[in-house]
Amino acid sequence: MSVVTVRIPDTMDHALRAAAADAPSLNAYIVQAVRRQMTLDAARKLAAVDAQAALDLDGEGDAL
Repeated sequence: MSVVTVRIPDTMDHALRAAAADAPSLNAYIVQAVRRQMTLDAARKLAAVDAQAALDLDGEGDAL
């Protein structure tokens, strides 16, 4: 596990805390948002794989 320090500008503090109101903690909300963004970034990269250079994933057992 890595430790990351996030500095939140004062102008975003209220909106971020309001968005995280249903989360167990502000930290948990931020971690969840980062994980979602990482998943979206990976999906975009996978979608950008050229059809002619497609990966041969037959038999890998995973599906998107």
